[in-house]
Amino acid sequence: MKKIFILIFISLFLAKPLFALSNDFWNAIFDGCYNASDKTQFWKSYCTCYTDKFDAKYDDEQMIVFLEATEGTNLSQHPMVKKFAKECFDKVS
Repeated sequence: MKKIFILIFISLFLAKPLFALSNDFWNAIFDGCYNASDKTQFWKSYCTCYTDKFDAKYDDEQMIVFLEATEGTNLSQHPMVKKFAKECFDKVS
């Protein structure tokens, strides 16, 4: 019985990614990208890739810290944002 509880605990722990945005944050990033575009299939793929890059790197709390640290700056000039944009552009082009 003890082994079953340990197995369940480990399964639940491993099931949650270490870095993952909530659906609300994911949708906010995606919508901000996609709604500012021509809304073609290219942009849908690009914005999905771009949002997934943030999802792989940050959870909600870390994303808030990042946004607060870059407040008042041109976010599109941030090195990481530029890197994500280039990687996704290259991927979907």
